[in-house]
Amino acid sequence: MLTQTTPTPAPVTQRVPLVEMRNIQVSFGGVRAVGGVSIDLYAGEVVGLVGGNGAGKSTLMRTLSGARPPDSGQIVINGQPVTIGNPRDAKALGIETIYQTLALADNLDAPANVFLGREVTAATTLDDAAMESATRKVIGRLNPTFKNFKAPVLRLSGGQRQAV
Repeated sequence: MLTQTTPTPAPVTQRVPLVEMRNIQVSFGGVRAVGGVSIDLYAGEVVGLVGGNGAGKSTLMRTLSGARPPDSGQIVINGQPVTIGNPRDAKALGIETIYQTLALADNLDAPANVFLGREVTAATTLDDAAMESATRKVIGRLNPTFKNFKAPVLRLSGGQRQAV
């Protein structure tokens, strides 16, 4: 007698989004900039937001980064609902924004620009070594060939400036 068995498939692992934005709405006066957008972001993904001018892409990202609170909707980080009221709240959750328009202090080097407004201190002085070390790690992931950590950003190429 011949019997045939069908193997039982392995259970599908449930992927949990790192970031969930649910029904996010943002208006400026009477103009709806973001109307009920929902998006899930997962670890290891590279995601592009695509849309015409005025479609709400930048406003949605400003909402996630704490620069513009939503009028309604929910943001969930690692399965927990959160309120991101300002960029410090976002940073505490591991969210930072790299803007397309570069706003760099041309006379300062890369570490000073990266930590501008949130400098690392040791006692009463700036901890330049800690800021440079952290900057080397972050920029090294974005641009492994970047070496000009001490040069004023004015002297950097466009791609190097974008990494900063």
